[in-house]
Amino acid sequence: MQVSPIAQLLLIVLVLGAGTDYGLFLVFRNREELRAAGHSDGGDETTGFGNVLAVSLGHLLHPRGAPRAAIVKSVTKVGEAITFSAATVIAALLTLLAATFSFYSNLGVPLAIGIGVMLLAGLTLLPALLSLRLSLLAIKRTVFRATFGRPKLLPWNIQGAGKMGVWGRVAGRIVRHPAPTLAAGLVFFGALAFGVLGYSAAGFGGNTSAPAGSDSAAGAALLAKYFPQSSANPTNVIFRFDTPVWQNPAPLASATSQLRSSPLFTQVTGPLNPGGASLTPAELTALHAQLGPAKALPPEPPPGTSVPPAAYQAYRATANYISPDGTTVQYATGLKAGDPGNTPAMNAVPSIRSETTAVAKSIGAADSGVGGEAPALYDISSISSSDLAKVIPIAIVAIGILLALVMRSLVAPLYLIASVALSYFAALGLAVLLFIKIGGEGGLTFFLPFLMFIFLLALGEDYNILVMTRIREEARARPLREAVIRAVSATGTTITSAGLVLAGTFVVLTLVAGRGSGGNQVRDIGIGLALGILMDTFLVRTLLVPSTVVLLGRWNWWPSRMSRLSAQISEGQVGDGMAAAAAGTVAAGSAAAAVGTDRRAEADGHDGSDGYGGTDGRAGSDGNGAVTEPDAGTGPAHGRRPSA
Repeated sequence: MQVSPIAQLLLIVLVLGAGTDYGLFLVFRNREELRAAGHSDGGDETTGFGNVLAVSLGHLLHPRGAPRAAIVKSVTKVGEAITFSAATVIAALLTLLAATFSFYSNLGVPLAIGIGVMLLAGLTLLPALLSLRLSLLAIKRTVFRATFGRPKLLPWNIQGAGKMGVWGRVAGRIVRHPAPTLAAGLVFFGALAFGVLGYSAAGFGGNTSAPAGSDSAAGAALLAKYFPQSSANPTNVIFRFDTPVWQNPAPLASATSQLRSSPLFTQVTGPLNPGGASLTPAELTALHAQLGPAKALPPEPPPGTSVPPAAYQAYRATANYISPDGTTVQYATGLKAGDPGNTPAMNAVPSIRSETTAVAKSIGAADSGVGGEAPALYDISSISSSDLAKVIPIAIVAIGILLALVMRSLVAPLYLIASVALSYFAALGLAVLLFIKIGGEGGLTFFLPFLMFIFLLALGEDYNILVMTRIREEARARPLREAVIRAVSATGTTITSAGLVLAGTFVVLTLVAGRGSGGNQVRDIGIGLALGILMDTFLVRTLLVPSTVVLLGRWNWWPSRMSRLSAQISEGQVGDGMAAAAAGTVAAGSAAAAVGTDRRAEADGHDGSDGYGGTDGRAGSDGNGAVTEPDAGTGPAHGRRPSA
């Protein structure tokens, strides 16, 4: 099996991004479960070195019940999200096998294997490391208590306070105003998506810069001044004839004349001027009759040859332009558009091919073509766009099937895929605006839409699945509006943290690799992907998707039983009260009373033993308008959380 030459680079970035996502999904949920389980900050009370050592060894061999239960519950709750997140990425990557461009099709399997390995590590290695870490933390606290009289020296709580926080307040405003939030997002992202209409592919021109002041830098400057790249890297115009050109060389002179008169070329070298010295059609025929095939001639004229040395060398050089059978001829041309690796030269390829076809018809050639760097880049860009248009629909169908399975719904996958597609086109449109419209570049590297497909269309579904599975989990026991607030509050930090890590990776790529050859292309890729990921994590997943969920209500889960369960829960009472509390728009006392009243209204359908509330299911307030959750053992008289 062939492997794409860039598989190693992409594998590093993709595995880093996916591994960060899966790790944060599990770690943040584990912290939450530790808080809900009342995991204590204190170490065991021990005296004497032997007792400390024995207790520490016990922690290492047999983790305490609360941490162990928290890890088990975290993997149980988040494992499904991680598994289906990896499955969607793997499905999207395997659709690359449908691409006709081997540069893409040879990427699918290696990258899918990398994601599969990260999935296994996230479900097996990471929980084991978490358990070990909690055991070591318990040992540290036991030693500190025995040594310093307290379990820790600094009053920091690594488990967090468990309050609603910024994303809880944002979610409160979303559920109170879902329609304006969704409308504003659609207008904003839709406007950016229109920028895709201005997309054009760019070439890959660029020189490897030598150190300033060095001999190589001086030599490179002289080469650029006196020997332009269009001369050193010519574009080849090729004609094929039915009969050897030695029998009828007149078309060669006509082709040379027409190509030289074209505004597309700066210079033309062919079989009648192969080495600087010119040959007439008659001389070419005569020399072939006297000397035979040019390719078979030795470097120096053989003894007894009456052909002048200059004519001999000129004819011998025609072997670089005329095939041994005499039916195929090529011309080396310099392009008016400049360096064949640059965007103007690539964009000139259609005109060059049209001009070549016209010349071929006028000289009676059976076929014609254009070769070189510029035509190759043009064809690569074209087939890349064609493959992307073929692969994306297949990937959308595959991802849609997986989303329908994990969400048990036929409705949710529709707007989840639409949100990812909108994010993809908005990010690409933003790149067009920044680099083409504002930056004045001739185009974007053809590779950028493909990379955005991998990192936005595939990895974007990771965040969708995390948010939606959490909303579904919360909606089993409480009204949808409250479920959205709690889900966004719990997952907002996770999603934005993962997005920041991945975006930072691409920014580093831009800073490190954007200074060498092709620096503009690397910069476009790094900045374009970083901006797309940040928009996706901070706006689409945490604003547009939750507002859509609120507007659709129970239809999010159709046709599963969740749609009927949601219809049975009174959404208006709890949803509005909690939204106001999370947004901080009502007094703390009123918010706590409203939430408490609404919780009791739903107590008939929920026993309060799911780890999120007390035995009576009540919630309290932290005094700042944010809703806090009671300890499972505090009872109805307490609304505070246990210390982590």
